[in-house]
Amino acid sequence: MSFFELFGVAQAWASAAEAEHHAPSIHQIWFPLGNFLIFAFIIVHYALPLVRNFLQSRRDEVLATVREAAAKRQQAEAIVQDYKGRLARVEQELQSIAASLRAEGEREKTKLLSDAQTLAAKIKEDARFLADQEVRVARQKIREEMAGQAEASARELVQHHLSSADQGRLVGDFIQSIGQVA
Repeated sequence: MSFFELFGVAQAWASAAEAEHHAPSIHQIWFPLGNFLIFAFIIVHYALPLVRNFLQSRRDEVLATVREAAAKRQQAEAIVQDYKGRLARVEQELQSIAASLRAEGEREKTKLLSDAQTLAAKIKEDARFLADQEVRVARQKIREEMAGQAEASARELVQHHLSSADQGRLVGDFIQSIGQVA
């Protein structure tokens, strides 16, 4: 109810009371008016500033809370947008990771094949070297066997076809050649 409505109701009540009673004297009006003015003065100067300050501080708190909520909402929206962006990039990241893993696998495969070829070439070279060594050893053995057989055949031939005179002459030639060398 506003002040004017209250004043109108008070006037209507006063006029209704006046109809029943006689008009009050001026002294009867000054005391209630003085009390009202004192009461209004106390309310305006002491209670109203306190209420105004309380309402102003409450308004500031509400505005600060609204600002904080708006800031937090903006942060949350930024985080949501960030995650939406990340989700959109997940497929690209998965493809890039798969591609890098494939490339790494191909590099490993190439390296392993290269290492295997190098090892195979070394093994072939070692096998060739060993085979050459075995062939040399075998040739040497064959030569030794041929020399031994040739010697045996020559002895046999010398024993069968050489006479004692030939043996004496050979021994004499041998002793002469040793004497000339020494």
